[in-house]
Amino acid sequence: MVQDMTKGSPVKIILMFALPMLAGNIFQQFYNIVDSIVVSHGVGVNAFASVGCTSSMNFFIIGFVMGLCQGFSILISQYFGAGDIANLKKSTAMSIYLAVISVILVGVLAVLFSKGILLLMQTPDLYMADAVLYSRIVYGCIGCMVFYNLTSSILRALGDSRTPLIAIIISCFVNIGLDLLFVFVFHWGVAGAAVATALAQLAAMGFNLFRMKDIPQLRLSREDFRIDLSLVRRMIVIGCPMAFQNSVTALGVMTLQGSVNRLGAVYTVAYASGCKIVNIIQQPNATFGMTMATYVGQNLGAKQYGRIREGVRKCILINLILCTSLCILMFLFADSISGYLIKGGETAAIAGSAEYIIVLSCFLWVLGLLWPYRSALQGMGRTIVPMISGGLELLLRIGLVLTLPLFFGFRGVMAAEISAWTGATLMIILDYYRVQKKM
Repeated sequence: MVQDMTKGSPVKIILMFALPMLAGNIFQQFYNIVDSIVVSHGVGVNAFASVGCTSSMNFFIIGFVMGLCQGFSILISQYFGAGDIANLKKSTAMSIYLAVISVILVGVLAVLFSKGILLLMQTPDLYMADAVLYSRIVYGCIGCMVFYNLTSSILRALGDSRTPLIAIIISCFVNIGLDLLFVFVFHWGVAGAAVATALAQLAAMGFNLFRMKDIPQLRLSREDFRIDLSLVRRMIVIGCPMAFQNSVTALGVMTLQGSVNRLGAVYTVAYASGCKIVNIIQQPNATFGMTMATYVGQNLGAKQYGRIREGVRKCILINLILCTSLCILMFLFADSISGYLIKGGETAAIAGSAEYIIVLSCFLWVLGLLWPYRSALQGMGRTIVPMISGGLELLLRIGLVLTLPLFFGFRGVMAAEISAWTGATLMIILDYYRVQKKM
């Protein structure tokens, strides 16, 4: 169901839009958790670590195409807010062309170079074979991920966050069922987990397409698919910085992974486990932040500048409340969660994972500021500074992760991550208020 975000209470609109999207994002993270649990329990802790070794590389490659999809939808949300249905349809058609091109280019390159990237990250030999196998299957099926995210981004641009939620719930249950079948019954190991994930994303994409056909604004004609180079250029100008921002951030995470791998197998397992949980507890910040992209895009199209400022303030308040609550929960349950994920693992790995979760949860409030401000700028079509802030984040991560672990070990990795968040946030805040003054 489409939603006009230019009218009504900003808080109510933000909550109604963000909560289904939050549930969907958590279910999507649940994919990774289920894969890890099934692999850990069904194959072994080494296979679990192998899948974990691919997470930062997945963020780099899949994050790039997800950034493109989100960028393409910015214009769609602005045209929807302005009531310009002709350009909305044309933008949707052009985004499909661009997504097909990105699937071909990124998919081929990712499959070819995944082993080289894992070698650069100094992935331990013990985990290399399974990590390469898992990543190549995932990237070979990257079209399922791209078109699920594209269809979800288009629906959200029109204010519909419920359909992607239902799609991801369906997908999650498909993933769980196929994980159990492929790993425990067929004994396909990590390959089974990868195939299950790809098929589950295909199911989610299919549901989105099924629902999109009933939305009048998305009934496209042959005329809509006529190439419009000026529109394509605008979409690339907005989408590519968002894609590069994701990938630049991911490069820092990959450097972080390489630094952890050098500390030894125990910390590789601890980091793989801790990242799964930290990625989940980041989802409220990310979700309410991403809500701002659609909210700001629609209100910018309608020239409702006061509502933009009010919405961003309320979103930040919501995020900070959630950050405090999650920090308390992690203090209470991090040990238990880590012990369950690292089934049969060393006590040192479980302790390292729990410490990583607790320390990073104490600094979630930094992301509670970063996401709303950054997404608000992106919703205005201003994607260059967010991309540059990603570059600053990369420099801080690389510089610190190459030095701090030499003195502080695994805790130096945590400090490097938190410092990178902080530097990017300060740059984004300064640019947001500069733009607001002009507005």
